[in-house]
Parts: sequence; structure tokens; C-alpha cells
Amino acid sequence: MGQLQTKPEEFVPGAHIYRLMPNKPIECYHHGIYIGDNMVIHFLGPAKKLTSSSECQKCGHRPDTNRGVVKTCLDCFLVGQRLFIAQYIWRSLIFKRKRRLIGPKPADEVVKKANELLKTGFGTYSLVGNNCENFASYCKCGFSISGQVFGGSY
Repeated sequence: MGQLQTKPEEFVPGAHIYRLMPNKPIECYHHGIYIGDNMVIHFLGPAKKLTSSSECQKCGHRPDTNRGVVKTCLDCFLVGQRLFIAQYIWRSLIFKRKRRLIGPKPADEVVKKANELLKTGFGTYSLVGNNCENFASYCKCGFSISGQVFGGSY
């Protein structure tokens, strides 16, 4: 699905990034859009616990209360996990009986779309139909798809 990167200076704004979600019964990943300055916009589902968490000193994120489309520092996004970058290729897909050619948008358009969705939202979170990977792929290529859900890749 992607390429391992460990240093923020090795990737650019507009990158679709992801990291492993620890403590899950199956291997799954959390996705977002890197927008530069060590900041990420990503889509979070409902909080699992009602415990209080402290506010991040870098970005002000509170994991127990900030949900939906959020902007956080890279550290809050990674939560100690390794960083990966999704590698996109142009593909021809049939969606709703129409053939579409999809691929990555220019970086400035990706960042612009992520910032727009930060303001307007990305709908109700659904693990199967509207998740963080759908958000990141929609920002990156204009097409909402989750390879984890459908067993594919970019």
C-alpha cells in the first residue's frame, strides 16, 4: 500500500499518510493528509472511552473530545507509530456504471480540499462506508475509497 518514511522532511504537503492502529485484532491503519509544518488533517471516529485526556502542548488536540475532521500535530497523529506514505497510481475504475480515470491531484489542491473539509466536515463516521481512509483518498484523488474495507490498494 505504501512506502515507509520516518522523517517528516522526507515528504511534502499533500501527502496521504498513514500509521498502524495498535491493539486491534486485525491489522488496520489510520489515514490523514499531511499539510506541512508537522501538521496533519484527518478524520476520527467516535471516542472509544469516556476518560479524560490532556491537551497536546503542540497543537491543542484532546483525543477524548476532538472528533470528526481534525487538525493535529504529526505526533498526535502518529501516537508513537511508524509513518507510511500512500503511493498512488492512475487507475481506471467503473463506478456507478461509468468508467473513471482516478489518480493523485496536485499537492496544493489536496491541502486545499483537506482544509475545506476541516471547516465543513466529512459526514458521519462509519468504519465500513465513511472512514479516515475514505477521507484521505477523497482529498488526494477526489474519489472516496477504502482499500482496507475492499481489500485493495491505491
